[in-house]
Amino acid sequence: MSRWSTLCDTLQWPIFKRESWRAVLIGTMLVVASGSSVATADELTDTQMQAVLELEQQRIKAIDRVIGSVIAIYGNDRSGGGSGVIIHPSGIALTNHHVIMGAGVAGWGGISDGKMYKWKLIGTDPGGDVSVIQMEGREEFPWTPLGDSDTVRVGDWALAMGNPFILSEDQSPTVTLGIVSGVNRYQPGAGQNQLEYGNCIQVDSSINPGNSGGPLFNFQGEVIGINGRGSFQDRGRVNVGLGYAISSNQIRNFIPELLATKLVEHATLDANFSKRDGKVVCSDLIAGAPVAKAGLKLGDELLEFEGVDIKTANQFTNLICTVPEGWPVSLKVRDKEGKEKSICVRAFGLPYSKPRARPGRKSDKEKSPEEKAREKQQNAMVELLSAPPGEVRHPDINNNYANLVIGEWQKQHVTDQAKTGAWKLSSTVFDVASGDSKAIGPEALTVYHDGRFLLEIPGDDPQKFAFDGASFFKLDGEKHSLLTAVEAKTNPRLMAAFGIAAPLLKNSFEPLGKPLIDGSDRTDDKVAWRFRIDDADQDPTFVWFEVNREYGQYETAKLLRKIAPNLDSLQESGVLFSDYKMVHGLAIPQTRVLVNGLNEHPNRKIAIDDVTWQENFDSSIFATLPKKKVENDSKTKGPDSQTESAGEDESSESEQPEDAKKEKE
Repeated sequence: MSRWSTLCDTLQWPIFKRESWRAVLIGTMLVVASGSSVATADELTDTQMQAVLELEQQRIKAIDRVIGSVIAIYGNDRSGGGSGVIIHPSGIALTNHHVIMGAGVAGWGGISDGKMYKWKLIGTDPGGDVSVIQMEGREEFPWTPLGDSDTVRVGDWALAMGNPFILSEDQSPTVTLGIVSGVNRYQPGAGQNQLEYGNCIQVDSSINPGNSGGPLFNFQGEVIGINGRGSFQDRGRVNVGLGYAISSNQIRNFIPELLATKLVEHATLDANFSKRDGKVVCSDLIAGAPVAKAGLKLGDELLEFEGVDIKTANQFTNLICTVPEGWPVSLKVRDKEGKEKSICVRAFGLPYSKPRARPGRKSDKEKSPEEKAREKQQNAMVELLSAPPGEVRHPDINNNYANLVIGEWQKQHVTDQAKTGAWKLSSTVFDVASGDSKAIGPEALTVYHDGRFLLEIPGDDPQKFAFDGASFFKLDGEKHSLLTAVEAKTNPRLMAAFGIAAPLLKNSFEPLGKPLIDGSDRTDDKVAWRFRIDDADQDPTFVWFEVNREYGQYETAKLLRKIAPNLDSLQESGVLFSDYKMVHGLAIPQTRVLVNGLNEHPNRKIAIDDVTWQENFDSSIFATLPKKKVENDSKTKGPDSQTESAGEDESSESEQPEDAKKEKE
């Protein structure tokens, strides 16, 4: 039996169903084919040849699926060169921070249709070398989803695409094929806490100057990383087989921060760890740091970080590189007496040094248009990198992305089946604060198809509330009072009801204020988008949406996971939503839990016992609600209620033009 025949038979073994092992074996086949004994068609059975051809077709199809999403990036003067990849049909794209440092805050991007499109910078992460840009000029762009970089293994195929040496004159990308050479690699930064590659992917796919910012694909047509570094020879800057890509899962942790139009910082604990006597221990700790206040002490052994067992200090450094400032990091440590404890704190940010604009040379000579353009670009970059880290730089742009994410979330929560009618929810409320579960009473909630709802809480102190699509009311016999925004948002039972009704509203969260993406977070052990919704007095409500990580989907919100009146529910309770089921066209959480603190300690649980759909319903209660605008003093002002229901009157005050509002006032 020939060597080719033996290798092809081996392809059928279960172990080689994984592409990394198939990559190794096919590579061996190619070596055999290039040696002294060249395989002939007669030496391969039809089954064996089919196995080789199928892998070849898999590679070709993967390239065809993704090639349209790759960008050749240029500055406004169409000079320079870098790469990027579109990850959303609206034109949201990724590239490297060091690419936009060269190209500027705006420029041109070419894709494989041969055309050039304008792009502008949205947010940037100097620490992790990632930026988000917005492509413009098409209603819908070709795009490629992010994959799960945690599943990447050494030996997996890796396709690198981009614009090396500015070869893409027709804007079609250069494609190189290799394998993953290493995972969880660490590459130190360029100083000032910038361009640090933690937990990155090492590949032998050719990554050359110009490939920076371009995608690293797997054979499933997913982005598993953004290429950013290569090891080059001293002469010619040619890749020597060592390239590094920022992992897709790290990028996922930063996308909400970047779409919030922020200059993003990476996380730090203000603590260092080192290996001593076979243990990873805290060797340096800044007094007053949140993690110190939470219980970490010098000499404590680090057992886990973010749920991962820690074996080396480098492993900890790798992991903390992958989360942004403000992330709720979790640690498990053991003190010198052997006592273990869990710590959860929000991480500080690693600061960057502020850039300084170079003073222009004094000259009587008029500057050329090119010189003026370069100076303008330099000043724009200085302004960007001098912005306060973590602050929203462009609220209007942020709000546009917030509405995009909320709109896509609504499509997943509401289907065409949700027509005229009402859902009646019967629930039981449990006290779970002590760890046991004790029933304390029922709850009745009626949610109408247009987002209005009626909440009834029986008991020794019965309460009844209504929401007319724009404002919240407390019902007391025949006396109905309009609640202020603060009164509504600090009532967790009311917010637990609002979370179910919100996707049915035309503007889901407008009754609470104007939504902005606040950043990345984690809630209920899930990576989440965090939104901040400020009322007219800048009093916030926070809303968390789980990040959609389903295969083939772009980065958006999947499920509403939490609503809280403050960031970590320290004073008033927040509400967690879970166990969703689709009921007559509406995704309804079967469990809502009232929680407190950053670690989300539960105190009440609302469990649905039954849900019924009624096409014939009574909504007469809404006709009795106050219709006049109620004046409130500062810090207690609630949303205006001018109509019986936002669902019944499309011209409610919140939707009227500003001129019309002023005229009424």
